[in-house]
Amino acid sequence: LDLATLRAISLRQTARLVAGLEGLDVVTPRDERRGGFVSVRVAEASRVVSELEARGVMTDARGAMLRLGPAPYVTDDEIDRAVAILRDVLSPR
Repeated sequence: LDLATLRAISLRQTARLVAGLEGLDVVTPRDERRGGFVSVRVAEASRVVSELEARGVMTDARGAMLRLGPAPYVTDDEIDRAVAILRDVLSPR
């Protein structure tokens, strides 16, 4: 995998995340200026990280920013599953 291929994969995956998180407070740029993570502002981000990890979704947080960072070996199905789980964790109970 060369740099151009890795960047193309990253842009495709992060675009998929951004689209899947529509309606949430996504703070990541929508255009190609974005890096390899998609950041979402959430209440109690560290709690959300723990709940996601318990359900098999690895993320991290910096303050109120939940960060999702796909990788070349992550499939579209895994990205979609992570988005669905995140939405479930964030849904009011």
